[in-house]
Amino acid sequence: MRKFIGFDIGGTHIKHGLITEEGEELSSDEYDTHYDPDAFKNAWREAVERYQKNDDIAGIGVSFPGYINPGTGHVPKAGALTFLDGCNLLELFGELTSLPVTVENDANCAALGEMWRGAGQRYDSFICMTIGTGIGGGLILNRELMRGAHFRAGEFGVIPVGDNGENMHQIASARGLMEASRRALSLPSDAPLHGKEVFERMGGDVHLREVVERWVGYLARGVYSVVSLYDPQVVLIGGGISQQKDLYPMLERSLEKYNFWDALRVPIQPCQLGNQAGRLGAVWLAKQKQ
Repeated sequence: MRKFIGFDIGGTHIKHGLITEEGEELSSDEYDTHYDPDAFKNAWREAVERYQKNDDIAGIGVSFPGYINPGTGHVPKAGALTFLDGCNLLELFGELTSLPVTVENDANCAALGEMWRGAGQRYDSFICMTIGTGIGGGLILNRELMRGAHFRAGEFGVIPVGDNGENMHQIASARGLMEASRRALSLPSDAPLHGKEVFERMGGDVHLREVVERWVGYLARGVYSVVSLYDPQVVLIGGGISQQKDLYPMLERSLEKYNFWDALRVPIQPCQLGNQAGRLGAVWLAKQKQ
């Protein structure tokens, strides 16, 4: 059975794992993201070499932030990794290993991972919307990944959902919810606060409840827009906030305010794979390439 290395490169951590061609992760680890180009490359190469010491590796799949042309490897914008803006990822990683390398946008990889081994297995067409610092997205239509003419399909975060045109990144992300919740709770802007705590506390705090309901309303506008455009079988929500069970009935109530939701309605469910989805999706692509 062939084995692959899957990388999920983020702005804070780089997660990686040894994954079989059947999608079973045999081991995983992570390290801090380096913003010095040489340190970034050295850490990546060392991780690959550690896997190669004990296993015969067939290829490497890399989940990476930003707009990526997976055919050429060109990445005009590399998300938080601005020092890699404009570089060619296939050339960069190709210089560090003799193994075949596949690269793809991280949200697309998460959608592919869910299609392969997660909540998307039962569906031919679905939307994967990841709620984190921003809003990421992947589109699977008829079991195919939709990338778009400029490799920007699924940029749900730029959809305007606020009363004054604010986009989803600004006010429908987990960051947007935390910022509004801190203001409602009179907390400093840098005070630690997590989604679980917000949903637990809103039951006893009417002002916090209003904040959460307003945030869910913004999220619902984005979901409604995407569903009306792509007519999926299901919407899968990812990110840490997706584990809050109260989110889904609140989201449904907000969507029911729209006249055509009865006609457009599809189930909205949490993703299953958590932060494993990206590297699984990257490996799925690496396997298909071979």
